[in-house]
Amino acid sequence: MHSNRISTAEEAADSIRNGMTVAMSGYAMAGYPKAVVEALVARKRSGEELQVNLITGANVPWLDEQLGAENLIARRAPMVASRSLAAQANDGSLRYVEQQMSKMPRLLRKGSLGKIDVAVVEALGFDDDGSLLPTSSIGMIHYLLAAAEEIIIEVNAAQPDVLRYLHDVYLPAAPPDTRPIPLVRTNQRIGSRGIPVDRDKIRHIVETDIPERLGPQPSGTAVTKSIADHLFNFLEVEVQKTGYLPPFQTGFGSLADSIADAFQHSSFRDLQFFCGGITEPVLELLASGQASALSTGGLGMSERVEQILADTPNLREHLVIRNGDVTNNAEVIGRLGLIALNTGIEIDIYGNVNSSHIAGSRVVNGIGGGASFAQNAGLSVILIPSLAKGGAISNIVPMVSHQDISEHDIDIVVTENGVADLRGLDDGERADAIVTSCASEAYRGQLSAYLQAARRQCGGHHPQLPEVAFGWYRRLKDEGTMLETGA
Repeated sequence: MHSNRISTAEEAADSIRNGMTVAMSGYAMAGYPKAVVEALVARKRSGEELQVNLITGANVPWLDEQLGAENLIARRAPMVASRSLAAQANDGSLRYVEQQMSKMPRLLRKGSLGKIDVAVVEALGFDDDGSLLPTSSIGMIHYLLAAAEEIIIEVNAAQPDVLRYLHDVYLPAAPPDTRPIPLVRTNQRIGSRGIPVDRDKIRHIVETDIPERLGPQPSGTAVTKSIADHLFNFLEVEVQKTGYLPPFQTGFGSLADSIADAFQHSSFRDLQFFCGGITEPVLELLASGQASALSTGGLGMSERVEQILADTPNLREHLVIRNGDVTNNAEVIGRLGLIALNTGIEIDIYGNVNSSHIAGSRVVNGIGGGASFAQNAGLSVILIPSLAKGGAISNIVPMVSHQDISEHDIDIVVTENGVADLRGLDDGERADAIVTSCASEAYRGQLSAYLQAARRQCGGHHPQLPEVAFGWYRRLKDEGTMLETGA
């Protein structure tokens, strides 16, 4: 159908010129174009003046690493997912437009991120009706295709063909024609396999055979295992109260993987996960029979993941890949009553969470979808080690230096030291619970002293001493630790 548009990666990349806004597929570290990106990198390395504004549906580390390392990106939305790109955002050489995943559909539909010159998306091919069949993620591809003036499609033969049977594309109508999303079960299918595409926009089709590999992830530690143990003890009591275990939402990294590993050895059965992205440890729960239903915006691919996809009977009944505007939709998150398991950089004594910026100023990645899950979940849990940098930093502070998730959206706090159940507590009781149950012993006295001083000196419903609170960060900068002298 499109044989006259078959091009090399270099020919396709030539249509991308300096200063253009380029959208690329990719969501939850999966389903991104590869060959055209490598061709762009080669052009930059040859000395060509080339920078683009890059828009994706969510975090795509491989794109940010490849393009960011060559200073190929002038403006980025909605996340940064590599150290080199974060460094550029922090030194001002990159314009970083941080956005929540749940807001991306509206921004793209209204053109709020500017005109998109070219969309580059990865696909398995085309369905019988001409719709595009995505690969390991769907994300925001439908919005990117609709907004772009020209389209480049990479058809990647290395992506497992079984993925074509896992997609569930449901496109919510825009206001004022919005209707309820009819999703009531984790593994329910409500849409189609493919994404509509205007074939007249397609300028190049690049045939590739490049395997997608997430790469090694941080391994768990004694601290992350202890956090998982405290979480599971809490969940066992919670299930005894309710008699029901809702679906889970988890993030990425060593802590999320430790939670998945702990589920593998737990007494919980028939587990369900409704996530922005899932990786190998969660897929292992499906392979072992611990999990029965997984819904995701993207699959972190590895050789083991491909083996699980090939070997799991009736895979389509258990695993669904959805578009991002369903995965991150407040309506769906609330209806399913999810248990949201999020992490952060720091949390304050009242429960406000900073998940994106070091010391309030230096971005690490971006807000992603965590705030939407925390705000709308049936139970919102923050999992966080109490210390960082060998104890020089307390991850529980008097006042967060940057806020991504409000205290009002946090029900439970879990560290390696214990669990604070904040439900039904006023602000003072919340602070007492977090300091007593979750803070490191090294900082517990210092936090308690701060809280008592704030109560004496200013009082009120939510007592704070901002100068003293931010003195913790000054002390860290000047002395290399948040610990007070003699503490």
